[in-house]
Amino acid sequence: MVTKEKPTIERYLHQEGENWEKMKRELKPLVKLISSSHDEYSLQLRDDYFNIYYQGNSVAKVEPNKNGTYSVSIHREFISAGMYEKLDEYSLIKHPAGIKSIGKYIRFRVKAKDLHAFFQRGHLNNISSKIRAVHNGEEITMEQVIVTDNHPSHDFIIIDRQVADHLNLSRVDLLALKRDSTNTFHFVVIEVKLGRNSELRQKAGKQVSDYMKHIRENMDAYIKCYQRNYLQKKQLGLFPEETPDSIELNKDTASVEGIVVACGYSNLAEQNIRSLKNTMHENRWNFEIRQMPKMQLS
Repeated sequence: MVTKEKPTIERYLHQEGENWEKMKRELKPLVKLISSSHDEYSLQLRDDYFNIYYQGNSVAKVEPNKNGTYSVSIHREFISAGMYEKLDEYSLIKHPAGIKSIGKYIRFRVKAKDLHAFFQRGHLNNISSKIRAVHNGEEITMEQVIVTDNHPSHDFIIIDRQVADHLNLSRVDLLALKRDSTNTFHFVVIEVKLGRNSELRQKAGKQVSDYMKHIRENMDAYIKCYQRNYLQKKQLGLFPEETPDSIELNKDTASVEGIVVACGYSNLAEQNIRSLKNTMHENRWNFEIRQMPKMQLS
């Protein structure tokens, strides 16, 4: 038996034809809610599932099932007992012993027709308040600030966050697409670090350079993945009208760019940035360093 080799990276939904048209209709109310949130919420495509994010933190993992339902996984810390009871009303999976018997993630199975009610604004607001109470890190917050300040436009689109693939488990914070002089787009790898974080001196630069190299070595796979990722998001309605219906990505490996974003103007931040610049020179790395709060990256 021949096993089909898995693509290097798959950040898109696998549905095609009628199944894709059906899914677009099912997700339309949820996409409308996310798009009206002024970037507080976002939807990111993964390997045949998607994540809903609130201010950079994952609210839920949502997987389409072959029987027309959706499996939804939410971290237990983000659901109160009262909220669990409300969500459970829409779930085909029941937990007789209640929320106390459930592990780290609570799993629900929801009919397509109930997906909008499950993720209604009141429910999302309740889960979001729990996320704010937990507060999963300043750098995640800074990532969200950058995403919000760089809303998708005709020339610059932050296409993905927390990017990893099947060959490289290390993650890059943000991945963007930037239009160039050839009227095609190219990849921009973005790593976000607090100015006081000692990783800014060297590790952040190595992370960006390594991921730039990784994309160049797997250029065809990344192009195929993100052309499809973009097309699906555009068709779902996640991008504004002025963005193109589809995109072409530059195949020239030299077109891949990198940016290290340093957040903070303290003396320690300045020292760490100077150290990073020296390390860049020593290693002949080629990327930009930007400093908050002026975060217009296009």
